[in-house]
Amino acid sequence: MSRWLTWPVFYELTEIYTAPLNVMWFILGAAIAQFYAGTVDWVNVGLCLVVVFIFDLAVNVADNYYDYQHAHDRAGYAQQTNPVGRLALPEMGVAQLAWGLYALAAVPGVVLVWRTGWPVAVFGLVGYLIGIFYTAGPRPINATPFSAIIVALAIAFLIQLTCVYVSIYGQRPLTWRMVGVTFLLCLPLTLIFFTLQMANDTADRAEDIANHRYTLAYYLGQRGSVRLIQGVVVLGSLWPLVNVALGLAPVWTALAVLLLPVMWRGMQPFFRVQDKRQTFMTMVKSASLFFVAYPLLFALGAWL
Repeated sequence: MSRWLTWPVFYELTEIYTAPLNVMWFILGAAIAQFYAGTVDWVNVGLCLVVVFIFDLAVNVADNYYDYQHAHDRAGYAQQTNPVGRLALPEMGVAQLAWGLYALAAVPGVVLVWRTGWPVAVFGLVGYLIGIFYTAGPRPINATPFSAIIVALAIAFLIQLTCVYVSIYGQRPLTWRMVGVTFLLCLPLTLIFFTLQMANDTADRAEDIANHRYTLAYYLGQRGSVRLIQGVVVLGSLWPLVNVALGLAPVWTALAVLLLPVMWRGMQPFFRVQDKRQTFMTMVKSASLFFVAYPLLFALGAWL
């Protein structure tokens, strides 16, 4: 494995450059626990963050491996776009790397379950199933119209809900009301994350069709997909006002709506031309402003 697994290859396969964003999910989860329960178990939060960090790397490697395996466009996508084919990587080695990272993520996961009980095992199992079968199996999630919403819920809600649970374990019970409140507080991030997934699928629409992946963008078309993205961006950006009006969130979080015109302006290139190399990163950079600002504003209100 050492002959082919260099740092540049690991960097591309794991997409480790996106991993630091996971910190923001835990800032929000811990802040929700502090705001509603007045307690945060930082050891549990740290263990959970390590699990998610390694698991995220494993999912990215597995996605590249299974997308290569399932590719119908062998000459184009498999050999020129997917890093497994483009870099001439050994398929077995890539698979072993993915499963090795999955196993490594399970180690702090087992410790976390031992510290907090079986509900974390259930949360983890759901996460593992979504992560693995996003690209694995005869009918992977990323080949269905539900892929964008499933990923958005898994990343922008399930992770935070798990963080809330491990933060308050032993001090307060996790009630259904707390689950509902956590969902509403995470909804802005979930909606904005959904737009990123939709933008990715919209930019990859032709490539996905060639590889028999029929996402929601396939059914809506380019124009319909862009309109949905625009509508959800507005809804997600304004939702903090709803949470504040309902008394669920600190007033500070209302300031997040000021990012809407900034994000909208930054996303304009993608709204005009949906291209993965030329304009997709404008969506990522604009959405990242919200991913950083909203949790920090909530945390500011929770700890003041």
